[in-house]
Amino acid sequence: MNVNKQIDVYREQLKNYFLYLNPTCVPAELNELVNEFQLMAYPKHHILLKAGENSDMVYFICKGLVRIYYIKENKEITNWFIKENMMSTPIYSILTGKNNFNNYATIEDTIALKINYSLVNSYFLKYHSLERFGRKNIERYYTTFMKKTYDLLYLSAEERYHLFYKRKQRFIK
Repeated sequence: MNVNKQIDVYREQLKNYFLYLNPTCVPAELNELVNEFQLMAYPKHHILLKAGENSDMVYFICKGLVRIYYIKENKEITNWFIKENMMSTPIYSILTGKNNFNNYATIEDTIALKINYSLVNSYFLKYHSLERFGRKNIERYYTTFMKKTYDLLYLSAEERYHLFYKRKQRFIK
C-alpha cells in the first residue's frame, strides 16, 4: 500500500475513534483536525518519551503496542499498555508543564499518528464539537485510570497480566 493510501486508512481509523467518543463531531471540523496528524512508524523498543522529559505530543496508535513503565530499584515496572485505537498522551506533562514520570516505549513495530497538543488545543478552542471530544477523551482516560488504580491496589501482578491478556484477546477479535 502506498504511503498516501496508508495515511488515509489510518486517518479514517482516527476519525472513527473521535466519532465513537463524540458522534456529534462536525465532519468538516473533524477532517480539518485529523489532517493535521502526521504518520509515524517506530521500530520495536523505540523510546517515545523518557521519564524526566517533558513532551506535548499526542499519539494515536494505529498499529502496534506501547508500554508505559517506570524504573524502581533497577526494575522496570509496567503500569499501562496503549493498544491499537487508543490515544497515548503524557497527560501529566501536558496539563502541568512539568516533566513526565514514565517511560513510553514501543514493544512491537508501531504505526502512529502524532500531533502537538498545542495544535489540538487550538482546534478545541476553534470548534465546540471537537472540544466536546476532548472532554469525552479525558473522561474515558479518567475512568480507565480509576480502574487501573483499583487493579494495582487489589490484584496481584499475575492477576493483572491475565486480565490484560484476556482484554487483548477480546480486542483482537
